[in-house]
Amino acid sequence: MSESVWRTWKPYAVIVAVGIGGIWWINSQSSFAGLKDGSYSCTAVFVNADGKYEVLTDQAGNRMYADATISHGSLVSLKADKAMPSAHLASLTIKPKGNSHFTATDDPALHSYSAMACDLAS
Repeated sequence: MSESVWRTWKPYAVIVAVGIGGIWWINSQSSFAGLKDGSYSCTAVFVNADGKYEVLTDQAGNRMYADATISHGSLVSLKADKAMPSAHLASLTIKPKGNSHFTATDDPALHSYSAMACDLAS
């Protein structure tokens, strides 16, 4: 007569590990996670058809950078040489990936669009 696998600790350890892994993924990697409040460092990118970033540069070949601020899960500031007006901020599409990275774009395409890719700095 064989003993049930449920009478050992192993299946319970697997369930706990999967649960912890799932919670970590939802909080740090999924697009459903709320963005952390704080300052973000941003780089201008082109998101290609494969979802990969290609860094955009100006005519001199320099990368284009900006700073963003998230407060209460919303984008409240985006500035490079000058700050973007709040009316324009409201029209941007924010695509979070986890709780500390997002892209901001005025082109809501699923792929092949220009955006600012931002990572939590503080």
